[in-house]
Amino acid sequence: MAASLSASCNYKKITIHCMTSKLLIFLLVLINGTSSAKFCNSSSENWQSRIGVLISPIISETKIREIEIYWNNLRIEPGDKISLYELSSSGSPVMVYAVTPNSTGGIQKTGILAEYVPSSNLSYVKKCLKYRVAWITDKGVKREECLKTEPTWMKERKDIIGPLKISQIFLPGTHDSAAYDEKGSKTNILANFAITQDLDILGQLIHGIRYLDIRVGRYHDNETWWTNHGPFYRLVSLQTVVDQVKQFLDNTEEILIMDIREFSIGFTNLSDHETLVSYLENEFRDYYLTDDHGWDIRLNDIWSSGKRLIIGYENTQIVKSHASMWPCVWHQWGNVRKIEDLYKYLHKIESNDSSSRVRPRSAMAELTATFRDIVFNTLGNLRDMAHTVNSNVTNWYSTIWQYSANIVAVDFVRGTDIIQTAIESNENRHLHCRY
Repeated sequence: MAASLSASCNYKKITIHCMTSKLLIFLLVLINGTSSAKFCNSSSENWQSRIGVLISPIISETKIREIEIYWNNLRIEPGDKISLYELSSSGSPVMVYAVTPNSTGGIQKTGILAEYVPSSNLSYVKKCLKYRVAWITDKGVKREECLKTEPTWMKERKDIIGPLKISQIFLPGTHDSAAYDEKGSKTNILANFAITQDLDILGQLIHGIRYLDIRVGRYHDNETWWTNHGPFYRLVSLQTVVDQVKQFLDNTEEILIMDIREFSIGFTNLSDHETLVSYLENEFRDYYLTDDHGWDIRLNDIWSSGKRLIIGYENTQIVKSHASMWPCVWHQWGNVRKIEDLYKYLHKIESNDSSSRVRPRSAMAELTATFRDIVFNTLGNLRDMAHTVNSNVTNWYSTIWQYSANIVAVDFVRGTDIIQTAIESNENRHLHCRY
């Protein structure tokens, strides 16, 4: 039994018809010596379609954390609506916005501003937050989704991903993870091109991120180690990052990769790196996994070891002399300014056969501004650039690249749906739902 399907990936003024092919729809699974049939949904609308709630990275004097609703690959019928609901003080959902879609995919600003929730108010139990989106037809609700946290998604799917290597699963990550501004209060010219996230590290992890890209600088003041975005913008102390990572690991059984990279200021010789590694080893002595097996290790073996933090370090000499430090994840940068060029680059790297690659790789799904772009404001700031690409990245990776993706690192992660995309992709791979 098979069905034909087509997927289209839309970005500004460009529609790419990705592919049309046949879908395998069954997989025989052996469980405890008995057979049980699991079937992939026969319609692409079921296993590739998406609706979701996004938080826009764009801020202004009157708006911050504006909610956007998006949909992709839906079979829209006349009269269908995509509606946003907000939980009232009594806990009942109240419709606060609705749009009548005129195409199979789209994204819509709602004018509704999401409340600020600090990570300290989030729990380590998966939870829908205040906002929910629903696809409503004349027969009722056809599909619904909520803005949610995913603090334990890996452990919940241990039976699926446990036998695999990290290079064989889809992990959501953040680019320049410590370059965050939770309240949107940093709006000067430097911040406009330095801030890449609106959640702190703990918030990112509770929402479902499992790859952190941490850039470190060394200073000679009360706090020696700080996180940086380039040599000119100091962010938060590395101790803040360390404490939040440990807090997350203490309260979950998740596996986490944290790359230490760039060293844009204060590192003049190998002894500076040795001092930083000593600090990391001391702070994470009960958490880090040694590089005894290398990236060939399987997730079940990581869980069995009792150590669930992998620390990558971007210095070959350090990695060779310290079992605590792993080779960093391979960053795949397009260094492109236009969304069509980002698509072409990502298509190129995702089309390469990486089945034999052991070292994990991260598709860096962002635009890169040149100095001229910054001076003449050609592309806007990093928030504008993220807003340009984020919904497209979600659509691309939930359709054409959900089986090739390894790690995908994004800016302003809540402006994407990359976490849910990764979770569902790992499930679909398990069920062999393929083109």
